[in-house]
Parts: sequence; structure tokens; C-alpha cells
Amino acid sequence: MITGRRYDADLRCASASGTLSALIVQMFALPMSSGFDLDSLLHFTPPQYVCERCFALLTDVPANFAYRCPVCDVAYVPTDEFPSVGDYLAARGLALTYEDVMGHGQRLAEIARQTRAGLTGQLPDYTPMRALLETIGSAQHCVHFTTFGISAWFVGALKMAAQHIDVRGVISGIKRDEVFRELTTYASDAPRLQTRLFGQESQWFPHQKIIVIDGLIAFKGSANLTDIGWRKAAHGREVVEVITDIAEVMELNNRFFSPVWVGFEQRAQPEASKTAASSYGR
Repeated sequence: MITGRRYDADLRCASASGTLSALIVQMFALPMSSGFDLDSLLHFTPPQYVCERCFALLTDVPANFAYRCPVCDVAYVPTDEFPSVGDYLAARGLALTYEDVMGHGQRLAEIARQTRAGLTGQLPDYTPMRALLETIGSAQHCVHFTTFGISAWFVGALKMAAQHIDVRGVISGIKRDEVFRELTTYASDAPRLQTRLFGQESQWFPHQKIIVIDGLIAFKGSANLTDIGWRKAAHGREVVEVITDIAEVMELNNRFFSPVWVGFEQRAQPEASKTAASSYGR
């Protein structure tokens, strides 16, 4: 490729020798390096809201007419106070807005790139644990997760994150130990950390392991939210995969997190109607 001083020198030489047109033809015949195509921005459709009841990630919420969550079927009906679904969800703190969504996305994409390099051995010091902590630390809105078991170490990390964002999780196989007490007796330490707990005696406990951050990036695999599990992943003893395709991130959240979350509610309160969770619903 002709660049910088070399380009200037060649251009002057070509002008002097009367071969400028030939040089221009040569330049455009050179292979171009791949870069960012602005057209791809048309496909960037991050989630805009989360459902008040099941916390599904939502896009294309209508402006001024009734809407039903595609996951839990809760109804949102416009009122004089909230003429649009978006107005209502935003008033409840459920709008996913960013001062710099592109900058935030680039930060998460860089973490994902380093995660993949770490898992393939190109960056051996960039461990899955480090990637997860950096991603959670970068979260601006919410973290949703499901896990079978959780260590006290991770509870502490999530309580730290919940000082400034909403953290919601489904935890199966929970024992009545210090971790259980941290999540129940001492829940007031982090009011924005909400959990649904399934004991070991439950027959239909969920076994998925996913973590979704801001609806933009996710981790999935075989590793539970334990320090041992995520450190084993660095040695190929657990599977951890980072997901950056937003459609897949939303699918993971809306298929494996939200139905389990709302299913817990239905199990605990079977008499509750589908729209009882929202004063905006009918």
C-alpha cells in the first residue's frame, strides 16, 4: 500500500514524469485492508428495555399502544400518566440507555477479544476469571445470571456490583450455609441484588450457567459461579464461551433466565395473575 512520505514522493515523481493517471490507477488496483463498514451500524439493535416482571430484554417496544412481553405475556397498557410503554419502563428504571453506547460496546468487545485469546493460549495471563470480573466491573445497567451453586467469593463480587447496578440471579443447589445467609439474612447489604434460590431437594431445579451483562455480552458454558469452576476453565477443565452477537445474548437471557425467574414467582404464588406484577398492566 502507498502511504505517508512514500505516497507523496511517488506522487511528485509521477506528476513530473507525466504518469500521474497511471499511478492513480495503480493505487485503486491495490488490495484494500478490511475495516469497519458503516453499513453494519444498521444491524446494531441493542435491547432498549427490560420487562418489569421477568426482566426479559426487549426491543421494538411500541410507542403508544398496548404491548405484551413476548416471554412472560405481561400486558402493558398506556395510561394518561404513561402514554407509552417506554415512558412507563423508563420511569421504573428499566430503560437501557447509555451516554456512549458505542464506547461501552467497544470496551466489552475488547474484553471479549482478550477472553478468546486467553482461552486459545495466545494471552495465557488473561484468564476467564479476569474477563468475568472486568465485564461485571464495566456493567452500566444490569447483570443477569443462572448457576448451579455459587461461592461466597462470587457473592461478594456481585454485592459490590449491586451497589451501582441491578444484579438478578437464579441459583440452584443452594445449601443452608454462609452463602445462603449472605443472600437472605444479609440481603440488605446490597438491595439491588435480587436472587431466586432453589434448594438441592428441588426436582426441577435449573442447571443452566449463563451470565448476561447489559444485554450486550454474555458468558455461557459448564462453569458454575464458583472461583474453582472459573479457574478450572483456564486449564480446559470447564467450558466458558463469550458471546458478543447481541441477538444470541438476548436469546440466552430470554430463554434461560427470564422464564425461570418468572416461573419461580408462579411456583411461589400460583394464584397470581400474569399481569399482577405490573401496575401498568391491565
